[in-house]
Amino acid sequence: MFLSMKRIGSLGLCDVGVKGLVAIGGLVAWAGFLGFCGLFAAQAQDNGAHNMPINTPSNAPKSIRIVVPFAPGGSNDIVGRSMAQQLSVRLKRNVFIENKPGAGGSMGADLVAHAEPDGANLLLISSTFTMNASIMKLNYDPVQSFVPVAMMGLGPSVIAVSSTLPINTIKEFVAYSKKNPGQIYFGSAGVASFQHFAIELFKYKTGADITLVHYKGGGPALVDLAAGHVQVALGSLIQMQNFLRAGKIKLLAVAGPKRVDLIPQVPTLKESGVDLEVNNWWGLLAPSGTPQTYVDWVHREVNAALSSPEMVKRFQAEGAEAWPMSRSDFEHLLSEDSAKWAQLAKQTGIKAE
Repeated sequence: MFLSMKRIGSLGLCDVGVKGLVAIGGLVAWAGFLGFCGLFAAQAQDNGAHNMPINTPSNAPKSIRIVVPFAPGGSNDIVGRSMAQQLSVRLKRNVFIENKPGAGGSMGADLVAHAEPDGANLLLISSTFTMNASIMKLNYDPVQSFVPVAMMGLGPSVIAVSSTLPINTIKEFVAYSKKNPGQIYFGSAGVASFQHFAIELFKYKTGADITLVHYKGGGPALVDLAAGHVQVALGSLIQMQNFLRAGKIKLLAVAGPKRVDLIPQVPTLKESGVDLEVNNWWGLLAPSGTPQTYVDWVHREVNAALSSPEMVKRFQAEGAEAWPMSRSDFEHLLSEDSAKWAQLAKQTGIKAE
């Protein structure tokens, strides 16, 4: 009678000794039995290793917090929750979202900048992160206080208006705002946010008469847009889909370099006569001092997740795209974008107000 390796392990026979050999019929010599048990132990250890991600750092945190520096419902929150679900499976850890809105995303950034660099804290950032320092006094250094972990995705931005507004094109919108001064309110995700910068540039280029109303995220701003409390908003298509399907808002233009396959009927700003291009992106940072092994671990798994059919479909369904890149390229992007927005803030006179 022969017993499988798995069966012998479940019976605990590798701990039996000489008497146990007799109990199983003396079919295995002592030396051979020890070798067999060693083989079983090695397989058991290997099977256990397959239950953990490859190259998991020693003492890796059991839970990982991703701080989203805006309110629920915006693009940062949507992308963050999708990635948290993927990382929970891949890292075999509890990866959860904590929303910390306020001050154009800088409150959440400040929280992570001063958190323990133990691998348990991550900050989800967007283009807004590279804009804050150009017009705000921060309690952290956007370069020295963080280490780049991974880029995640790129999403086209769109200009949307309330469905009750009697206009359908950018040209009509600009003319309407000038004929109705002080009556067009723009819902911003906060001071120094991506939306704040983008609409100020739009005003600078077109002369449109628009008054800004700052919220603690793009989600609350869109809720008020759909309700008609503000008349216009600009943001990632990913966060506008539900309101668009419900017929609460109308899209006037895509703020990217080309039309979006998901909404091919919507022209670009350039096609609409406005020489302006603004896109939003999302990435992850960790507090400065986070061990390199942890940073590499998360970077590797984020890039793997972005290649998964689930995430590719998730981004595509919302008109966005996965955008994995090396950590050095991500660092270069952060530096380049920060310099660009600082220069534009100086040229256009954008202020934190």
